[in-house]
Amino acid sequence: MHKKIKLHLLVNLVAGNNHGKITYAKFAKLLKDSQISFRAQISQYPGEIIKLAKKYANNNHSEDEILVIIGGDGSFNQALNGVKKSLHPNTPLAYLPAGSGNDFARAAKLTTDPQKFLNRLLNNRKIEKVDCGSYSSQKENVIKHYFVNNYGIGFDANVVHQSNNQKMKKILNKIHLGNLIYGLNVINVLQKQDTFTATVTGADGIAHIFHDAYLVTTTNHPYFGGGVPILPKANLHSHVLDTVIVEKPSLRKFVFLFAKMLKDGSHVTDSHFHYIEGKEIRVNVKKPEYTQIDGEDTDKMAHSIQFMIDNFYLIR
Repeated sequence: MHKKIKLHLLVNLVAGNNHGKITYAKFAKLLKDSQISFRAQISQYPGEIIKLAKKYANNNHSEDEILVIIGGDGSFNQALNGVKKSLHPNTPLAYLPAGSGNDFARAAKLTTDPQKFLNRLLNNRKIEKVDCGSYSSQKENVIKHYFVNNYGIGFDANVVHQSNNQKMKKILNKIHLGNLIYGLNVINVLQKQDTFTATVTGADGIAHIFHDAYLVTTTNHPYFGGGVPILPKANLHSHVLDTVIVEKPSLRKFVFLFAKMLKDGSHVTDSHFHYIEGKEIRVNVKKPEYTQIDGEDTDKMAHSIQFMIDNFYLIR
């Protein structure tokens, strides 16, 4: 069977503090040793995987041709956006995670082991429809973009922004300790992140106003930040999105909530924690705040975002 399949690889070598390079080398060797036909395209700049995936999905492919993404959740996000905006938006995606967080892989229970991943493709692969989120801003009108994990405003986005834009991260990356920067910035941002007013409107049209919002994250599954279960009940097959709102706690209360989050998920009953669920959710934040989308940050901006549940086809 394996001689019939043809793999098209889209690779981000620098994902996960250069773990993408290691994973790709292992997987390419397995393919060569097994005499499996493949073509690899290495992304040369941020965002290129969108173009590469769209170009691939603009063409017709047989069932034995498989598009494989090797990289982190940001790389997978790019591939999903490329495919969804192509002539064949239902083109299935296979994902070999090589990032630092791998939250989507955790939620979808995907392996990070190249050998197990290949065995699955060869012997018992299946195509499964799973949820993703779509969003469009008031500025862009009807232009849709997609995410597999979450779209965060405030605290989590600030942590990602500070971490991605510090010289110290490059130094730590060289000694394979790049993830330490996120832990350091959680403490830093906890003290500096301001509050803001967020208006969250569900599909029922009822507007919920939070004047002391500290974190507003619309999520597709339980995890963010590399395995932190922000909303344990969320899952990839619920056909709804959840917008989580956390109002600013004291430092002591933050530590207490974080401990409950990791222990048993009972943080969801705290008075500082809220969530709104629906197939459609609108989030408005007038004050400019940082944003993170599947771990990729943007500069501060105001938000008027329409979220909708969507789906795509995952090879697993």
